[in-house]
Amino acid sequence: MKNSTLITVFNGTIANQTVQLANARSLHEFLEVKSQFGHWISDRISDYGFVQDEDYIIVTERTNGRPRKEYHITLDMGKELAMVERNEKGRMVRKYFIECERKALQQPQQLALPEPKPDVVIPYDQAYWIAKYLIRAKAFGKEVEIYQRQLFECIGIPRYVGKNDLAGKGYDLANEFNHKIDPFIEQIFPQTLDVKRISNF
Repeated sequence: MKNSTLITVFNGTIANQTVQLANARSLHEFLEVKSQFGHWISDRISDYGFVQDEDYIIVTERTNGRPRKEYHITLDMGKELAMVERNEKGRMVRKYFIECERKALQQPQQLALPEPKPDVVIPYDQAYWIAKYLIRAKAFGKEVEIYQRQLFECIGIPRYVGKNDLAGKGYDLANEFNHKIDPFIEQIFPQTLDVKRISNF
């Protein structure tokens, strides 16, 4: 019998960690244990101090419409259960689980990606007034930039004068975030709507 056909190994989650698991019932069947599965797994957990949600998890599956308790065990627990049977099949399973762990370690580890930030959903009424405010702020920024530049030119002051450059700040206010603001405004107001009229509030 080839190792690849011994017992199905699959990925599961224990304590928020992805781990390799096997079905204890499949292990019990392969080892040809004489006692009933329920008694066998309960005795092994008690005798060897296995801990739920650390060494194994319990899931309920339906068989022929009836619920059945299944034990999904870590490969470490599986290796220990196999060895205590003290037979050739137990040694086969232990070597098989070790091989599964080795192959998993050889696979390239995926880079951890940052969790996507959840979208913020706001009522339409609030979005409407936010959009109106943004339109008015952009219009105000343009007005400040135009009038401040004209004022500076009249009194002979260069346009950019460091921290006191109100014209430059007005220009930034009107244009810096357009690539983020404009799509939001377009979603709130139909394109045919008169934006100038909206800004006058």
